[in-house]
Amino acid sequence: MAEKVSLSLRAWPTKDPTEESLPSLISRINEQRGGFRNITEQSLEEEIRAQDEGESMVDETSAQPVVQDEKDLKSRREEVIEARDEILKQVAQAQMESAYALDFVSLLLSKYTPRQADLTISPYLKQNVPSGSLGVEVVQLPQVTEAEKHDAELVSTGWKLQSLNDTADSLLRSATRLEQEMEQEARYWEQVLAVKEKGWSICRLPRERHTMGVRYGFAEAAPEFRDRGLAALRRDEEGNINLDLGMRSSNPQALRVRIEHSSTIIAFAFSNTEDMDGEMSVDKLLLQARNSIYDEELHHELHREARTLVNQGVRCIGDVIHLPYENDKHVLVDLVSYGDSTEVSEEGAQEGIIIARAVALTARLLLSHAHRKNLRLRSQLPPPLTERRPSRPPYMILRVILSHLQHRSHIASMRGFLSGIRKNLAAAGLSFEYNEAASMSMDLPELRAIVAKTGLPFAEVLGNYLSAPSQSRITLVLPSQSTNIIISVRTHPDFGTDYAVTIDSCPPTSAISKIPGTMKFFVESAAEDHILHLLTLDLVSVIASTRLGNMWTVRVPQTGELRMGPKEKGKGKWMVVIVERWKLEVQWGLSSVARSETKNYVWRGGDGSHDTTARTLEDIVREAGKEATG
Repeated sequence: MAEKVSLSLRAWPTKDPTEESLPSLISRINEQRGGFRNITEQSLEEEIRAQDEGESMVDETSAQPVVQDEKDLKSRREEVIEARDEILKQVAQAQMESAYALDFVSLLLSKYTPRQADLTISPYLKQNVPSGSLGVEVVQLPQVTEAEKHDAELVSTGWKLQSLNDTADSLLRSATRLEQEMEQEARYWEQVLAVKEKGWSICRLPRERHTMGVRYGFAEAAPEFRDRGLAALRRDEEGNINLDLGMRSSNPQALRVRIEHSSTIIAFAFSNTEDMDGEMSVDKLLLQARNSIYDEELHHELHREARTLVNQGVRCIGDVIHLPYENDKHVLVDLVSYGDSTEVSEEGAQEGIIIARAVALTARLLLSHAHRKNLRLRSQLPPPLTERRPSRPPYMILRVILSHLQHRSHIASMRGFLSGIRKNLAAAGLSFEYNEAASMSMDLPELRAIVAKTGLPFAEVLGNYLSAPSQSRITLVLPSQSTNIIISVRTHPDFGTDYAVTIDSCPPTSAISKIPGTMKFFVESAAEDHILHLLTLDLVSVIASTRLGNMWTVRVPQTGELRMGPKEKGKGKWMVVIVERWKLEVQWGLSSVARSETKNYVWRGGDGSHDTTARTLEDIVREAGKEATG
């Protein structure tokens, strides 16, 4: 039986030309093998050998398709595309440069073989550049002899040696300059360290961060003075510190206090008495600048306060502040430069110098005390914010000084008043003593005890003591020797002076016992009148006592009137004791005789203005009693 043959009537399949194209192959390789990174010649040979042996077509380690995420495939495709674009750019650049080179050579040959050059020249160059415009010429190099070569070598060697010598000299100069710079820097920083060790605050300048500065001002001062208390520590050519005070005056200033008596200066003192003569070191310059700016601020604050004390007699005439002191004395405060001379009269200079120095020193201490108050206030919680800017009241400096001066003046006046009375009573043979004690005065041990108890700084305790009201106490022992009176004089910086007269002890039978124990006065004359009244009552009690051997009885103690004899009208005798500031007078006479025809005797402290005979009050009382009995 014949074999059956099957024939296909379909057309023979043709190959797709795109399957073997380069882009198709590259995409197939990327999909099957994960790119060309893992394909090497050795791996391909092993794959072919494995196919021949019937093994797996792909090695498990090197030809296994890499399974990756879609994100990795996308990123790899993007990298391939970017690499392709970069290659195309470089190919285009190379093509452009080769075209430029071809145009250059064609233009050069157009002068010698124009027909052949026209075949390769570009149309753009042919239109814009005429043919044969570029030529070439062979130039023969000059012949150099051996001598000239030798000279050139010598010149080159000389230039090299000179350059090396110049470089060596420049390095030596740089080394010398660097050594000097190091010495200057070391000297500068040693002096800066010495300034810091002296206690000064070192910082950088706000507007010159590369420059060191020293703060010699006071952090709690007024803003216009606080910002000026900063100096630059600049370095001079030798490496020493040059203190740059900026816009400050080159001539330092100091506060001067003068005592004027009847338009004549009798004493003066400066607030700063430190010796600034001789060589001025950086430390001395800083001290001088600190004292100067401190006195400038002090003078400024005194002027601010003086404008509010016109009612107390304070006057500002120009730059001079006039403070009332005693009757025809004034304290003058102004700001002068160092070295200014002051003409002084020698009369009363010693006492005036003490007062002037005390005023200058007290003013400086009180300004420092005000700075401490500012620091304490700034350390506390701030008040709530308001639209109104808080005002800065004047410091209490002049008021404290005036209170001390007024207290001193009032005590001197009271002392003079009591001294006159004592002289009058001593002339009359009576005893009258007074002892003065400043109850508010403290010595250093007491102040240190307060510091130890409160824990406050000594300067603050001293400032509180100076700002407190001044108080003095005078104890009087009246002629009766059994009555004591205490006079307390208290001067407050804001409320003035008050006098408290207290009866410390007296017999119950005395007329003084009927007066209130303490009387307070705000005028000195009223206090003096009350003391004279108490003295009158005490003298009446002395005269009426049995020790004089007479029968005088007190009639009207308030007026100092006594009586002797019968109480009927027109009979007996009367006596009146009159105590005044500058005299002690006794008047007596018969009741039947007019008062204008009475007798009297006056004691004026032995000044000889009246009767100079040495007669005592007891003699006069006995004489008056004898006349009455006769």
